[in-house]
Amino acid sequence: MRQWGTRDNSHVIKHVRRYAIAAFAILTMSAIGVVLSEGDTRAAMASVGVLVGNMTAGMVFIHKSRSLPLRERRAWSLVGRGLMIAASGIVVVALWGVFAGEPPAFGITDVVFVAGYIVILIGIAALPHTDGDNWQRSRTALDAAIGAVSIGALAWVFLINPIVTGLEGAPLSAQVFGTAYPLVDVGIVIVVVLVTTRRTTRRFDVRMLALAAAVILQGIGDLSLLIGGYDASLVDAEPLFLVYLGAAAMFLTTALIVDQLPVEREYADRRASLWSMFVPYAAAVVMVATLLHLLWDTELAPGDRVLVAASVIVAVLVVVRQAIAIRENQIVVEGQRSELVSSISHELRTPLTAMVGFMALLQDDKSLSTTERQEMMAVVVEQTNYLERLVEDLLGLSRGDLKRMELTVSEHDVKTVIDRAITSAPINPAHVSVEVAPNLVAVIDGGRIQQILVNLLTNASWYGGADTLVCAFDRAGGLVIEVHDSGAGVPKKHELTIWERFERGENRYNANVPGSGIGLAMVRNIAESHGGTASYQRSKRLGGACFVIDLPGRVGKQRPIAIVSSSTMAIG
Repeated sequence: MRQWGTRDNSHVIKHVRRYAIAAFAILTMSAIGVVLSEGDTRAAMASVGVLVGNMTAGMVFIHKSRSLPLRERRAWSLVGRGLMIAASGIVVVALWGVFAGEPPAFGITDVVFVAGYIVILIGIAALPHTDGDNWQRSRTALDAAIGAVSIGALAWVFLINPIVTGLEGAPLSAQVFGTAYPLVDVGIVIVVVLVTTRRTTRRFDVRMLALAAAVILQGIGDLSLLIGGYDASLVDAEPLFLVYLGAAAMFLTTALIVDQLPVEREYADRRASLWSMFVPYAAAVVMVATLLHLLWDTELAPGDRVLVAASVIVAVLVVVRQAIAIRENQIVVEGQRSELVSSISHELRTPLTAMVGFMALLQDDKSLSTTERQEMMAVVVEQTNYLERLVEDLLGLSRGDLKRMELTVSEHDVKTVIDRAITSAPINPAHVSVEVAPNLVAVIDGGRIQQILVNLLTNASWYGGADTLVCAFDRAGGLVIEVHDSGAGVPKKHELTIWERFERGENRYNANVPGSGIGLAMVRNIAESHGGTASYQRSKRLGGACFVIDLPGRVGKQRPIAIVSSSTMAIG
């Protein structure tokens, strides 16, 4: 890991260790003093220990964080500064006692403590996320928020609300700070839950565990102070001094190990069980159970009872539905992976078959003329280029960015493009009829349009009847290509969804029917990249399916183009 400080600071590290050892010694002696003494002496011993412990922890945090990456450095440095601000509040209280008499448990001096807590909260919240995209982070944050909000609600019901109720009639300062302490403590606990959950690849981060222990102990200490009474002095309130000392010790422990970044662990993937999916919602389940317990003996109207029961049932159903949805999504993703592999195999098979066939003829048939050999080599080159584009399209399709397809546009004889597609497709050319307007020339990417026709002709061979018809004509300066078949056509409810990736209409679950569900998605993307559209309608010519490619403004100037007959390129 990169060290941000390059100079030798071993002597500084030794001093830090000495200060930390001294602080732990003072904390230990303070704890012994708290146990053996009472009254003002007990409070003084605890105050000294907390002051030294938190002030030292803050300085160690700031020093140790200098060796961390920028975001971690800022976050832990803020935690250290917050501890130092909160520790200085003890000095303010002591000075108040010297010059203004014994301070109350809650008063204006608590501004310093609350301010320190808020800085600590901001520092913890600033800890960086683990790697992952925004969707993963959002999902993790929502799962954590469910648990955090549930913990906050439970804390309010059992801890904060009784305290706030007990503050009624107290001076305004006591009400403000008496309420602020538990709210900020719960806020820190919630933030710790959120940060710990979202740092999933560092789930065994000892620093976070130590920090969580310190925060929990600090919160327990604050609550004990609140329960002691707003109108009592610090000595009379008798908070849990040992808990405060324990919190200071845990803050100091966290500071000492803060520069030890945990090793990123890689875990073996395993299928999520239904039980494991409920774990993040454990606090929510406890919250709902608490609500039912509180309402059990409450007199409710019949309508209210139904509403409460329905709310609980719906909450349980939502959690179960979430677990099932996660599992269902896993199955869908696995199915799409299998379909992608199948589709790649299918899409690559057609050009490879043509290339292998022609190369075999060139190698074995010595009677071929030079012209025939040149024609076959031209087809092999053409299929090689087609294969290269196909691989790029499959990669683009997997990323969902086919709409950014680059075209190589020039004038092409439409009849030639159709003939080459018929030759390239894995079909029987004898079953295909072609109707093309004489000398029809279009400004298109000939290879891409050929790719469209290969997909449509292949689909017609698989799903259509015995006959296929390809029509091409000029409509108001636009090129229109229609592929008709004599099959059953596409069911009405699937007419729109068939254009989506991996969608196979009524055959989506039928493994005996060939097809991968990406052919029509590629057809539509290629048509749209030409500024046109791809659509489906019922065939008026053959009674089956009719796929229409409409490319406005694509008909170019007519000029003679040498046409290579598809019959001379047939493999046999």
